[in-house]
Amino acid sequence: MRARNYALTGAVAALTLSLGGCGTLNYWWQYYDGEVDTSLREPTGYYEHTEARESADPLTVPQGLEEPQKDESLALPPYPQNAAQGSLGEDMDVRPPLVPIRSSSGVQAQWVDGEAIVWLTGYGTPKVSSEAEAWQLLQRVLARLRIEVGQVTPGAYELTTMAADFNEFGTPFDHVNAQYDNLRYRQIYRLRIGRDGAGNIGVATSLVGSMTLLDYGRSLDDILTPTELQRFAMGFANEIIKEVDRVGEIAETMPDTVTVTLDRDNNDQDALAVNAPYSATFDALRSMLPKYSFEITEYSVSHSLVKVTYSEQDPEFFHELGVEDFGLEDGDYIFRVGVDGDRTVITFYDEDDKPLNTRIVARLYQGFSEALVKEFGLY
Repeated sequence: MRARNYALTGAVAALTLSLGGCGTLNYWWQYYDGEVDTSLREPTGYYEHTEARESADPLTVPQGLEEPQKDESLALPPYPQNAAQGSLGEDMDVRPPLVPIRSSSGVQAQWVDGEAIVWLTGYGTPKVSSEAEAWQLLQRVLARLRIEVGQVTPGAYELTTMAADFNEFGTPFDHVNAQYDNLRYRQIYRLRIGRDGAGNIGVATSLVGSMTLLDYGRSLDDILTPTELQRFAMGFANEIIKEVDRVGEIAETMPDTVTVTLDRDNNDQDALAVNAPYSATFDALRSMLPKYSFEITEYSVSHSLVKVTYSEQDPEFFHELGVEDFGLEDGDYIFRVGVDGDRTVITFYDEDDKPLNTRIVARLYQGFSEALVKEFGLY
């Protein structure tokens, strides 16, 4: 029996050594061993922090100019000289947690008592003036990230998400992460909306469940540290900040009424023309499709396409959603989004990347355009 174990170990070692790249080697070792490589999470021991001294400010302001403002949000707090608790020297982990992104809307986030809180009022976002509006914003975030709601607390603006996959930085796991054999974190978040003592509305995010997986589904032994819990929660909070900025940018260029017409693009191909910005149309399309029996299998902003698998439904299915039947058959399709002058156009292709004929696009138009306009109404 021992000889078999040695043979197996040797075979695995030979396999891993034959694979190119340190990342691939590490991936297969974790697959065999079942434990996460935590070397990047641990103190390196290559620094000394037992002594600290304050140096002079190197910034010199020429005479006659005002001294520039300083951002002290990431400044290290003073450490008492007589403090006897806490780690020092090679035992100290000085890696910073993930910090909130800078927001063009002035939104701020902070880490308080195990939650990453995004403050939506009092900081330049007057459009979010009630819990109901904050709840709608949160729903848009979940729709954009394609995260389903698991449970809603009755009588409160609070929910827990269904399990979804994220990367190391708290953003959704995608095909790029899979390509580089990155770890997959299957996680559940708790989100709640409330107010502080000054009446400002905030969305608090905390990570309540996490499982670490390899890309092919192998579960690994892994316990997240407090710093990692903060990093993931703040990463999710950053997605809320991005949505606030995105909605603000779209509001500046969105028309009062969105219309979708059946037309032809600059390649003389049948298309739906939308009088809305490209980014808003792309986001609305991605958010709309899963509601109408389309499964998004791949999408790319850089290539301006969405690949879907469609399951044909009865007309009653569409009528219950308030739109006309799409008249589309089961199958795989490609939707491309482009810019044609001051409008955004959507063109349709089959699984072989051939344009759908005029009859199919004309039949699809009525219900599809109604569904897209309804989705724009959520903005």
